[in-house]
Amino acid sequence: MRVSRVVMKFGGSCLRDAGAFNGVLRAIREYGGESQLVLVPSALSGVTDQLINMARSAIKNKLDDELDLIVKRHIEIAEEVLGQGRSSFIERMKAMKEELAKALSRVRLEGLNDALLAFIEGFGERFSGVLLEFFLNENGLKTTLVEAEDIIVAFNSYLNGLPLLEETAANIRDKVIPLLNDGVHVVVPGFICRNADGKIAVLGRGGSDFTATILAYGLKDEKSNVKVILWKDVDGLLTANPEYEENARIIREISYAEAKELAFFGAKLLHPLCLIPAERKSISVEIRNFWRMGSDDFTVISNVVEAKVSVVKAVSGMKDVAMVTVEGEAMVSRPGTAAKLFKIMGDENVNIRMISQSSSENNITLVIDSVDKDRAVEAIRRSNFFGSHWIKINVEDDVGLVSVVGAGMKSTPGIAARVCSALGSRGINIRAIAQGSSELNITLVVSRKDLKEAVKAIHDEFKLSER
Repeated sequence: MRVSRVVMKFGGSCLRDAGAFNGVLRAIREYGGESQLVLVPSALSGVTDQLINMARSAIKNKLDDELDLIVKRHIEIAEEVLGQGRSSFIERMKAMKEELAKALSRVRLEGLNDALLAFIEGFGERFSGVLLEFFLNENGLKTTLVEAEDIIVAFNSYLNGLPLLEETAANIRDKVIPLLNDGVHVVVPGFICRNADGKIAVLGRGGSDFTATILAYGLKDEKSNVKVILWKDVDGLLTANPEYEENARIIREISYAEAKELAFFGAKLLHPLCLIPAERKSISVEIRNFWRMGSDDFTVISNVVEAKVSVVKAVSGMKDVAMVTVEGEAMVSRPGTAAKLFKIMGDENVNIRMISQSSSENNITLVIDSVDKDRAVEAIRRSNFFGSHWIKINVEDDVGLVSVVGAGMKSTPGIAARVCSALGSRGINIRAIAQGSSELNITLVVSRKDLKEAVKAIHDEFKLSER
């Protein structure tokens, strides 16, 4: 008989107070059933930002009051939801508070580096994980916390770890599955991992989603069925940003590839990388609204085969972007120009949202996040090649990015023409356009003032509100 395993991730708003913790119990009982359960808590809402701000201001300020407030918030919830285990929980909190205070003292002495920031950032999940463990045990659910850094191994930076999936899966087989087989629920704090040096690192903002799918990857084997449920404060993925299109509808089924595109192009509901582990083992991922438990409005991400009628699945708009164009005749027929530009952006940790290059090879256009604009331009100007008088750099920060996503666009003629026609009919000029070779998306740059109308025009053209 195949074993059923469910990984549930609870977002920060799902753990905001005592009432929310009671909602966690309901979710476990109604959606866990007889399955083996792994539970992934995020930090309580707002706590990660507080910790980052404390880390950055620790050089100049003593932060006893701020630290006390964070600890007090967790203890206040414990006083409402815990009985017998309350004093033990408070002792655990005091020990973790001392550990965090020492890390902040190191910042004052040594300055802030990525290793210290990652260590400090992860305390929000550590606090909520311990509270969840105590809460579930007190409610008759045998539960053990397994520290994320003991199982999830990653490489890359301290702040954006990329998991070593097979090494992590081996740790899950050794440290998590035996507990599940003994009838124990397992809590693994989200967001946290360890790097190749054995030091605590994190998976990037929104990384608790990633934690859930990494764990699911390790739990899936030939004898088990595994599912991931991401509990959030919204129904799921929508056909458009509701701030731009009030008639946006829930997407009930979507492929991994389409969902990844939406995550990259501004659907902040998902960590951009979290679907990769799930896709590799065909693990379905559900996005459900914690505050509308039982609702039929939710999104399932899987290997769904796209129906031909669903040519376009969604349209996404991003406003906080800038367009940087590097141009000059010296770039023509010169090998490695794009590679040099990408390396400069990579060295500066600048994420490129879109790239477009003219066929004459005399210009390359990048769309990047607005916050990175000045740093990116300065780095380009400092470079030996792009900093020469042969090269011009033009920056436009009054732009928005529109991405049209749908697996049905593949091999379907005329989609780009319909998109351009829809925008043209409303007097919207396209400043740049690109389409990936996968044919999953078409990305356009428009004036920021036209962004909302552009999203609405495409949404209307493909009748996405009627699905």
